[in-house]
Amino acid sequence: MSGLTRRQICQCLAAMTVALRVHAAETDAARWLPWPAGRPTPLLRLPDLDGQPWDLAQEQGLPVLLNFWATWCEPCRAEMPSFEALQERFRSSRLKVVAVNFKESRDSVLRFRDAHAPALSYVRDSYGEAARAWGVRSFPTTFVINPAGRVALTIQGELDWGSAAVQRRLQTYL
Repeated sequence: MSGLTRRQICQCLAAMTVALRVHAAETDAARWLPWPAGRPTPLLRLPDLDGQPWDLAQEQGLPVLLNFWATWCEPCRAEMPSFEALQERFRSSRLKVVAVNFKESRDSVLRFRDAHAPALSYVRDSYGEAARAWGVRSFPTTFVINPAGRVALTIQGELDWGSAAVQRRLQTYL
């Protein structure tokens, strides 16, 4: 074994295992799925937390992340603060993260926003119709919308959006 002791080999294997776990946690914990070619971007018009209408079409020209989430979803809750880090990191690209809450009261969403991620934009899908139209089957599900207004990618599952590995991978879509 070219002069390596059993202890050195074990230490090397342990270090490689940790590195692989960190890489998997940053990039592969969620499923990154391309949007089907030819499938149009669904319309999205929902009220914000002040009751004002918000329309995805008005964001054309900007990269947007739509995150479908709920306060009862622990992975959703865990990843929400990292969206603020992502939005800050891509400020020069004018990235906008829009948190689309699934079927919860305005007061519940306000409490969550104020305690966990106040810098994001929030809208409410009160009846779950938007989630159905977008094909959301699990939470969290995030859609990457390019500046042309087209969905580029669907990400199912929790990510640390503030991690360098995720941000590098995401940059190609923005």
